[in-house]
Amino acid sequence: MLARPDGSDVIVYTQEIAAEVLQRLEEEIISEKEALRQRFLEEDYNYKIRGSVHAYVMETAKRLNTIDFILRKALRFRKIQDIDPFIRNLLRVGIYEMFYKGIHPALATDSAVRIARLRKGKNAARLVNAVMRNAEKVNLEEELERLKAKDRRKYLALKYFHPEWFVELAEKLFGDGKEIEDIMAANLHQTVYVRANTLKAGEERVRSYLEREGVVLEETFLPEVFKVIAYDRPPAILEGHRKGLYVIQDLASCLVARTLNPEPGDTVLDIAAAPGSKTSHMAALMENKGRIIAVDNSRDRLERMKARMKMLGVENVEYVCSDGADYRAEVDRVLIDPPCSSTGSLRNYPSVKWRYDRKKYAATIKLQRRMLENAFKNLDDGGLAVYSTCSITFEENEGNVLDALKFFKLSDAYMGFGSPGVSEFDGKRFPYAEKVVRTYPHVHDTAGFFIAKLTV
Repeated sequence: MLARPDGSDVIVYTQEIAAEVLQRLEEEIISEKEALRQRFLEEDYNYKIRGSVHAYVMETAKRLNTIDFILRKALRFRKIQDIDPFIRNLLRVGIYEMFYKGIHPALATDSAVRIARLRKGKNAARLVNAVMRNAEKVNLEEELERLKAKDRRKYLALKYFHPEWFVELAEKLFGDGKEIEDIMAANLHQTVYVRANTLKAGEERVRSYLEREGVVLEETFLPEVFKVIAYDRPPAILEGHRKGLYVIQDLASCLVARTLNPEPGDTVLDIAAAPGSKTSHMAALMENKGRIIAVDNSRDRLERMKARMKMLGVENVEYVCSDGADYRAEVDRVLIDPPCSSTGSLRNYPSVKWRYDRKKYAATIKLQRRMLENAFKNLDDGGLAVYSTCSITFEENEGNVLDALKFFKLSDAYMGFGSPGVSEFDGKRFPYAEKVVRTYPHVHDTAGFFIAKLTV
């Protein structure tokens, strides 16, 4: 509960705004970042309120399956989906407070009841009061212990806040060992990296600026990228970020442009460009010389990307609203960073965990393969392409590269960081594992990425 930034007597309930954002996440296929952005466009809050709401949304979203497990027991004979959407998400926020934020149950219940009465009336307030009191009686540790003996996959899913399909995927990737738990535990903790935007400021200037602002940094193997260890205020809200001195970008994501290594004067096709972090990194490596053709099928995303590139001082990008699986141009290099399952980015986008759809997954793989084939058609002999995803699945990565070897050749993508690819998965073999690169949250403290270097 925080006062409004204009100093008025109206009270702003963090829980209420968080419940609204969570409801939006349920109703629209958007990321937490986009849902928060849309909500904050509606009303201007100071950075403390924004930060508090952001934390509530992210922390509730990442634990959704276990929170709903508790909520189902507290609802007893009611079904979750029969509850008003706002009240449902308000209850989720309240359970998060009670079980994971260390808020006393009476205080968590009182806040939720007040908000329910204000927004939905007395009946909603009575329902929230009853459900929260029932939730307080749920002994989660005992429930998990009972599950551990009879259903290990469901037990791990609830313990580490992941869907059961992810546990199954981890079993196939890593076997039955400790790595299954390690990757899920790592997915619960976000690590922030900043990339110096060398179009505006050198690495040392960016480092000095951030350290003056109370940000503790650690060097990485890329000179322009720093790992954030601690801060007084998040780097994302500092003036230097608004002025484009640096980009918040995962280290593994930064490795993609470095692998493609575009040079000044090259013509590069970025086949699925928005929101543009990798595009701006390529522009910096090219010193704004040459051309980057940024293709995306959403005009809205491209318009936002244009504004972002202008802020970052990027001047060598042409924007094309088109299908990256069909667009044709003669270029020297192609970046293929297509839509994917985002199974490597769950620490940054937790809602992805709860949206898996087998049909959409199959359609995504078909699109990725179309983009790979189209990339080949845009390159002459000697041309270079880099294929990357923020996914850890075999089918989207090694499986797609195997299919692309019908027309591409595979080069060594290893640059001294990352692990080899997966050589065998669910009976399928990939004999080129040493030539591709994977990163994992629990091994490299980055998003899970896959990178392959392909030549014509």
